[in-house]
Amino acid sequence: MKKSLLAVAAIGAFASAAQAQSSVTVYGILDVGYIGSNAREGSVSSAATGSQVNKIQKSAFGQSAEQTSRLGFKGTEDLGGGASAFFTIELGLTPANSELSGGTAEDRLQRTTNASGSAVDNRQSFVGLKKNGIGQFAFGRQYTPIFNEGAATSPGQYNNVVGDLVYNSGSVYNSSASTGNGTNNNIGFTNRASNAFTAQSDSFAGFKIGGMYAVNNQNQTELAPAGTTAAAAGGNTNWGGWGLNGNFTWHKLYVGVAYQSFKTAYSTGVSPSVSNGGGSIVNLGSVTAQSGQGIANVALFPAAQISDKQTFVGATYDFGILKAYAQWVGRKVQNDYVTLATSANTSASTTGEQLNRNAQQIGVRSYITPTIESWASVGTGKVKYSNLNQSANFFGYQLGSNYYLSKRTNLYAIYGQTQTSSSAVTGNTGAGANQYALGVRHTF
Repeated sequence: MKKSLLAVAAIGAFASAAQAQSSVTVYGILDVGYIGSNAREGSVSSAATGSQVNKIQKSAFGQSAEQTSRLGFKGTEDLGGGASAFFTIELGLTPANSELSGGTAEDRLQRTTNASGSAVDNRQSFVGLKKNGIGQFAFGRQYTPIFNEGAATSPGQYNNVVGDLVYNSGSVYNSSASTGNGTNNNIGFTNRASNAFTAQSDSFAGFKIGGMYAVNNQNQTELAPAGTTAAAAGGNTNWGGWGLNGNFTWHKLYVGVAYQSFKTAYSTGVSPSVSNGGGSIVNLGSVTAQSGQGIANVALFPAAQISDKQTFVGATYDFGILKAYAQWVGRKVQNDYVTLATSANTSASTTGEQLNRNAQQIGVRSYITPTIESWASVGTGKVKYSNLNQSANFFGYQLGSNYYLSKRTNLYAIYGQTQTSSSAVTGNTGAGANQYALGVRHTF
């Protein structure tokens, strides 16, 4: 009997120790309220139609204006000796819609459709190891280096209202947008990377460094186009990227820099002109092995090699009564391989489709009272499409305020506006939008 009691006590002690060494936390954000917007989409004028301007006005009881709604699970396990294992699983939520996280809901009689993506919106999912005094690494879908440095220096704290020119994401005001939750990659930089490995050091004399490497490559044998005698050829569908970041903290000053580069390469390896009896088929690529055949002079699914290079610099300084912010972001996207069918039997490759965008903004954030917080930001930028010889300047600003009812619940009001100048295209009227939101945010 004594041995049994000792065994039970020992098992209980081990169970208690194991439970004490690990922890799991459930967390989330629910952000809902009223969102309204007015937008003006510019268009090119012509002699036949004259100048056309598309004006859009929207209003809705929406979601995620101040912060994207989400549900997350994170945990750590103490491995001993200053080492630990950790994980995070975070799902995007759309509390104002019938689909809570992704999916599609439709009422055919009312002719309404909300299609926000996959059945589950995977914001983050990763697992990693950490060693105190050295740093950590993780594998999975994760934030990019620029996203993390931008979050530390954003005056609007990555809200989803128009006016933030660096984190330009999630605002729903244009004619083609229906619903949005701010979880997609924005035009300023790439937010998240799948199939990614990240590493981050601990702080040494105020310095931290980190990096990311993402890869998803596939080499395969491509069959010849149907009806031809061409031999099989090798092909690939490759995507990958890497990034570096560093930051320095000195008293009330914080400075962060980051660079990341992504590349997509797609090629079947099949000749662009394949003999087919008396005629020929222009075949520059395919989604599947035996598809992608073209009609004369038409290239279906052409090979592509797209590079996307992104740079970021940001800083903050805490003056006590307010905190000042400054950010700059640059992005260059180029398709390095564009194939043109010049005749039924020949093709030519050239470089084209280049986008250059840069933006800069400054801002301040301050507690006016212990329960009222406000912020403001203003910025400018320029976008250029090199292959089309088009360019445009843009300007934006944002004002916002929080009223904290408690540590976890606050009311907010946000207003933002952007304006794009006329581009190099003759007759372009420019475009602009303003957006405003009143809502409540609860964190748990």
